[in-house]
Amino acid sequence: MNWIDTAGNAIYDAGPRGDDQYSMNGQAVMYDIYKILKTGGAPAYEYAGATAATYVIDLNQSIIDGSPPVVRNTAPMAYPRAFANGVVLPNGQVLIVGGQTQAEPFSDDSAVLVPELWDPVSETFTQLNPMQTPRTYHSVALLLPDARVLVGGGGQCGSCPTNHPDVEIFSPPYLFNSNGTQASRPGITSAPSTAQAGQNISVKTNVAVGNFVIVRMSSVTHTVNNDQRRVPLQIVSNSGTSYTVSIPSDTGVVTPGYYMLFANNAKGTPSVARIIKFS
Repeated sequence: MNWIDTAGNAIYDAGPRGDDQYSMNGQAVMYDIYKILKTGGAPAYEYAGATAATYVIDLNQSIIDGSPPVVRNTAPMAYPRAFANGVVLPNGQVLIVGGQTQAEPFSDDSAVLVPELWDPVSETFTQLNPMQTPRTYHSVALLLPDARVLVGGGGQCGSCPTNHPDVEIFSPPYLFNSNGTQASRPGITSAPSTAQAGQNISVKTNVAVGNFVIVRMSSVTHTVNNDQRRVPLQIVSNSGTSYTVSIPSDTGVVTPGYYMLFANNAKGTPSVARIIKFS
């Protein structure tokens, strides 16, 4: 692994990656502050078998004292995947969608249709209902403000038969009760449209909620969501359904830009997001 100096001075070694093998076109998702889920990939960009291996990379101590990140091998995915996409959800779970077991650009061969949902508590995956369309090379997936996931694209090589100029919308389990009916969702009735790192903000909801998180709006290409990060927020105080919420002061955690603010109830069901621009 490597650190990139954002001042443009150097790229330097960040320490060993555990027993992880060299794996291109995998996924890396920052699901919590300085915690990254790394999944899948293949030893070559094309015509190579993918891996199902999964790792958690913890940077918290590294930020404090410069020590190497802590890398842990966790339970693997059910399917090896290259060219998949990873999407962090408001409750901290990570959805892995698409990809193929054998990396091959502009091909739907060996496509994986079954999404997998990673839980940050058990650090295990659950298989979910399959997609209708293969989503492999050049596909994208991103979190929508209504807490569903858009999955689309793939192919894009002229008139290739594997071009998929369409999308599917995935509704995560947190939107449903155990009997399949729609879950009752909290709502944010008031929130600022702009804020700064280190600031306290006032948020109002229609019912009592368990926590608030912000998720940076997505920028996805070639299996990498460059801007993706989920940041839990601390509730400083509340009176009924009026909350004072603290934004972390570290601009390396809350990088400037647009974020979705979600309120999660005690069951982990999220609200529809309010958009906040952080500076």
